[in-house]
Amino acid sequence: MTTVNKRAGLPEAIVINGVDTGGTMTIAIQAGYDNIMRSNSDGFEVPVKDKEVQFVRGTIVTQAWTLGLDILTGVVGTYVFYERKSGVAAATGYILHTITNPVVYSFNISLNQAGYATATIMFECKAEDETKGIADMWAQTDSQAAPSAIIDAKGGYRVKTTTHGAVSIYHVTAFSFGISMPLDKACNDGDVGYTAVDARLSELVCNGSLTSQDAEIADSKLKAIDLVLASPASLVLTVAQSQAAADKVITIARADFDSLGSNADAKSPYTGYTLPFDVANDTGTPLTLAGVNKILTIENAA
Repeated sequence: MTTVNKRAGLPEAIVINGVDTGGTMTIAIQAGYDNIMRSNSDGFEVPVKDKEVQFVRGTIVTQAWTLGLDILTGVVGTYVFYERKSGVAAATGYILHTITNPVVYSFNISLNQAGYATATIMFECKAEDETKGIADMWAQTDSQAAPSAIIDAKGGYRVKTTTHGAVSIYHVTAFSFGISMPLDKACNDGDVGYTAVDARLSELVCNGSLTSQDAEIADSKLKAIDLVLASPASLVLTVAQSQAAADKVITIARADFDSLGSNADAKSPYTGYTLPFDVANDTGTPLTLAGVNKILTIENAA
């Protein structure tokens, strides 16, 4: 009997909404029906079943952490990536996945000491018209050649300096920050899938967390306590990039620390202080994703 081998894996070469995204780690896609109806039994031993509203949605985890904001604010287009087929020569050994109209509504940066930073990106597909369903929103092309170019992610791996306003925060071991938009979607009339999918630029959720080993005492208080009591201010982190690339500077406008968690453990050499925070807007100079008063910027160090 001939052995059957139809396996594929090792995703690579993501391009989403016009942004080339290297450093692929995880590609998770869900597809199916959002509304599944089952009748009351009323004499039947098994209910009658109907299902409607086809969807395609998913999550990308990548080490190209600086591109999350570009993807979040990019023009909705297509999302493509490749998978390597098992047991097939490279010349025809790839499957090309094409996902149409991925509306990106959330991204999160995460950086832990001794590892590369990651960005986690979430999307929901919008059906092109009322006839389009799963097979149209997520198509595969078999027997493809290898992607034409390797995309270098230039990962970040260490927080070198951190300030909140005029206060320096030392020994940062972990940092995360994310922006999520409310997502509206609708499937009515003769629609097969969601023909309306909108990420709203209102009521954004912008929050994160900072962990450090900075045990400095001032006026009989930990610096971490002073940060919780401080007014909102710019949180600025300089992050080292791999392969001697230019450092990146993250600036989060009006970061406001809400609480403090201290973890002293006899089996851990140094106490860690974890500070959750969010972004507090200013009615005089409203913050936005784009424009002059940005919620978040990621730039090369000067």
